[in-house]
Amino acid sequence: MQLPMIIVHGGAGKWKDEKIPIGMEYVDKAAEVGHAILMKGGSALDAAEACTMFMESCGKLNCGKGAVRNEDDVLELDAMIIDGNNLDFGSVAAVKDVQNPISLARYIMEETKYKFFAGQSAKKIYDEMIESGYRKEVKSGALESSIAPDSDTVGCIAIDTKGNIAATSSTGGIKKKKAGRIGDSPVMGSGAYATDQCAASATGWGEHIMRVVLSRMVVQYVETGEDPMKAAHRGMKMFEEKTGSEAGIIVADNKGNFGYASNAKAMPLTVIQGMSAKKMSTSCQK
Repeated sequence: MQLPMIIVHGGAGKWKDEKIPIGMEYVDKAAEVGHAILMKGGSALDAAEACTMFMESCGKLNCGKGAVRNEDDVLELDAMIIDGNNLDFGSVAAVKDVQNPISLARYIMEETKYKFFAGQSAKKIYDEMIESGYRKEVKSGALESSIAPDSDTVGCIAIDTKGNIAATSSTGGIKKKKAGRIGDSPVMGSGAYATDQCAASATGWGEHIMRVVLSRMVVQYVETGEDPMKAAHRGMKMFEEKTGSEAGIIVADNKGNFGYASNAKAMPLTVIQGMSAKKMSTSCQK
């Protein structure tokens, strides 16, 4: 049995050779956090949020506490969570003073009538979330010794024992980006996409990922009969031909079949499948 399943990536990018094992370590740990929830009968949404929260809190990946800073030396974070079962999503962009934007994105999805908040307005929704007791506040703290500058957006796809799918993306964006810049990560269909059949999560240069709506295209390839691994490689081929840029993609269907591809130097990823917790880890090096 391939379910439950989680596939996690730590960001495509120009990883330094000595930092790839560190990225792999934290992606492995994040996958284990998510899979443990699935093994206990937890939902795909719960597993995807917890997995992404771990990556945001670890200080070693380009998201949350460890994210790259903008030109003003400020953390501005983007994140999105998608419930494939009903095509619902929540997104947050350019938010400051929030360590776990993925939880804020889920609050937006589940507890507001809106889908996307940005900047100071997003922080107001965060304060509302904490006051309501939906989540407890986690102090962001200082930026730790981070490997983030080598990598880009992180994300995951979780599939629970019922076949429900959830996908996430979370990032600090491009190093030294202009204040207020928003990439693909919180954009439905670009940074991630999920239906009740399949999901994808992308990483790379956001301006180019948005041009081809990469995650939606890869999901569409699967929906029209492509194997997930072939769909991932087809998506990356299309992306490179259209943009000449670098990215990475993970994809999985509701049966636990998965695929991945990247044209960047490396993209740490881990897959854990089934009740036997079969694990596969790779840096997906170019």
